[in-house]
Amino acid sequence: MEQHHFKNDKENSRRDFLKKSLLSGLSAPVLGGLGVASAVVAGQEKQKFSFTTKKYKSIDDIYKISPAYKRMRQKNTIFCRWGWDPKYNEPGGRGLSFMTKWFYMVPNPLVEEPGFGKLEHALEHASFAGQNDTTGLSGAGVRNEGIFADWDRFTNPKIQEKYPFKSPKHAAHYIKRAARFLGADDVGVAPYDERWIYSKWYDVGKALNKVPGNYEEEAVFPFEIKSVIVTIHEMDKEAMKVPGYLMDAAAGIGYAKMAEAGHKISVFLNNLGYKAIPAGNDTSMSVPTAIQAGLGEYSRMGTMIHPKYGSGVRIQKVYTDLAIEPDQPITFGVQEFCKKCKKCADHCPSKAISLDEEPGEKPTVDSISSHPGVKKWYHDNEKCFSQWEKFGTGCGICLTVCPYNKPDTWVHDLSKMVVSVPIGRDIARQLDDAFGYGNIENKNLQNFWNKED
Repeated sequence: MEQHHFKNDKENSRRDFLKKSLLSGLSAPVLGGLGVASAVVAGQEKQKFSFTTKKYKSIDDIYKISPAYKRMRQKNTIFCRWGWDPKYNEPGGRGLSFMTKWFYMVPNPLVEEPGFGKLEHALEHASFAGQNDTTGLSGAGVRNEGIFADWDRFTNPKIQEKYPFKSPKHAAHYIKRAARFLGADDVGVAPYDERWIYSKWYDVGKALNKVPGNYEEEAVFPFEIKSVIVTIHEMDKEAMKVPGYLMDAAAGIGYAKMAEAGHKISVFLNNLGYKAIPAGNDTSMSVPTAIQAGLGEYSRMGTMIHPKYGSGVRIQKVYTDLAIEPDQPITFGVQEFCKKCKKCADHCPSKAISLDEEPGEKPTVDSISSHPGVKKWYHDNEKCFSQWEKFGTGCGICLTVCPYNKPDTWVHDLSKMVVSVPIGRDIARQLDDAFGYGNIENKNLQNFWNKED
C-alpha cells in the first residue's frame, strides 16, 4: 500500500494515441460544425476556444424558484446535525463515528485500499491545518470563528473616512483586482439576497463541546449588506483523482485558500473604511450566491460548475456595506449536459445522486437536509455522508469523474465546446471516458507522488 514508485508511460502513450485517433474521426462531423480550426487535430494544446455563454439579469431568470420558498434553518444541514440529531451525535451515530475516524492520528484501520496509507493520511491532516488553525470549524458551518471571528473588528473599521469610489462599477474593478491578487482564482459580485441566508445560525462546535448557552440564534447582520464578494478557489486535480485521504486533502487546501482570501479581502475593505464579514461554508448557502455572482451553473451533483475550473472548486464569501456593481448569472450548457451525462450518479458509491433526467422542484428523498423550493436535482445528503462515515474521510468521487473537471488543456476547451451544442452532448461523456479523464484508478496514486513540478 505504500509503494509509490512507478510511472505509466504505456498508459499515457495509449491515451495520446486514442485522443489523436478520435479527434481525427470527429473533425468533420463535430469539430467542423463547431468551426474549430484544423490546428486542434494537429495537437496544438495551447490553442484556446470560446463557447456559448448567456448572461441573465437574475438567478430567477434561469432557475424556477417557488414563490413559497422559505429560507433554510442551518441546524438542518448535514454537518450541523452532528450537534443535535441522535442519528449523528449519539454513540454509534454517523457524525461521531466519522469524527472518531477522521481525528485519529493514524489511518482508518478498517480500510486497506490505495489512497488510505500513512503518507496520504499525514498529507490530509497537513492540508486541513490551514483551515483548522485559522478558521476552526468554518468548513462545518461555524461562523465568526478564528480569523473570521470578531465581527466587531471587521464591522467597525479604524479608518472612518470611506474611500470615494466613483461608482459601483468603479468599485467592482478595484475590488476584483484586489481579490485576485489576494488569492482568488476567480471572483464575482452578487447582490444581497436574503433567500440564501440561513434563517437561523447554528453553532455545531459549541453543541459538540456542550458549551452552556444557546446554539442557535436569529440570523441578523450587524449592518446593512449591499454586496456579496464571492471568490472561487480551485482544488488540486491530481489529488482529486485519488479516492481517500488525498481527495480530501484537495478540499483541505481549498479551505485554507478560502480562509486566507476571505480574511485579507475583509482587511482590505476595512482599510478603505468599509464594513465586511468573511464567511466560508457558514452564514449562508454558497452555491446559489456564487451563481448569482456569475461564477457558474448548478449541476446534477448539487454543486456549482465553473466555466474554467469545472466542479473542483471551493466557494468563499465576503459581505460588505460597499455598493459594488453585481455580475450577471450565466449559463453555458451545464444543465442540458447533466440531463444526458449522469456520470456522477453512476459512479457515486452511496447512490446519493439523482438519476432523473429532468430536475424537479421537490426533493426526491425525505430528508430535512434536502431543502425544497428550487427546480434542480436533489441528492440524498444522508446517503452521501454514509460514505464519509464508512471511510472516515471526505468523498469527492462525483467531482472527480465529472467531465467538466479536466486539466486546462485543449482537450478541456474542446469538451466545453462539444457540450455547448446538442449534437455534442450526446457524445461528450463517451469522449470523456475514451480520453481516460475522470477515471478512479489505483495508478492515480502513483502518478500523484511521482509528479515533478
